[in-house]
Amino acid sequence: MEGIHDRLRQFLKYEKITQQRVADDMGRTLQYVNGMVNGRSSVGKKVAARLQELYGVSSGWLLTGEGTMYAHSANNETEVVSEVPVVTMEPTKGRPYYNVDFRLGFDIMTNDQTTNPDYMIDFPPYNDVDCWVNAHGDSMAPTISSGDIVALKHIEDHSYLINGEIYAIVTTNGLRTIKRIRDNGETFTLIADNHEVGEQIIPKQLVTHVYHVRGTIKMF
Repeated sequence: MEGIHDRLRQFLKYEKITQQRVADDMGRTLQYVNGMVNGRSSVGKKVAARLQELYGVSSGWLLTGEGTMYAHSANNETEVVSEVPVVTMEPTKGRPYYNVDFRLGFDIMTNDQTTNPDYMIDFPPYNDVDCWVNAHGDSMAPTISSGDIVALKHIEDHSYLINGEIYAIVTTNGLRTIKRIRDNGETFTLIADNHEVGEQIIPKQLVTHVYHVRGTIKMF
């Protein structure tokens, strides 16, 4: 049965965070962090809260396995965010917004897409992502609505994805879609939050790009 140590190890591997970095950031010894990861040291509420502060991992998810991996997440409806997104043209602030559509359905995108960002969105909870793009369609409602802007973080190695998390997928035949993922080994099952939309299975070999959907904001 998966426990807190398994979830911590999973998160560190997923984010490519070394145990030495955790030790340095927390002011602890490498031996202590190794114990947390391997079950020899306890991980309580204070430690989980500190890990959330440092890396954005949800302390609730670490402690109980419930909810989503990230404290600020597209499918974490209880998270209260006090910061306000700011549009800026300064290239060193925030993350780029591209006027590119990601379908919430399974449609093939045929319209031309721009490669240049229109502006930057400075929103501290999501300034670790790679970009912002448009969401279009209703298959992920009510979690993500058509017209929302979604924050995407590129996943370099998509051979393994976390079941139940929301990802933006690009395939060799031009499919762009945002869905929850179930990793089946050689294939992915794409699952909509709108139960009127059926599941779709695609071979991993057809997937060219994967982005983790870290959060959403309404168009402003």
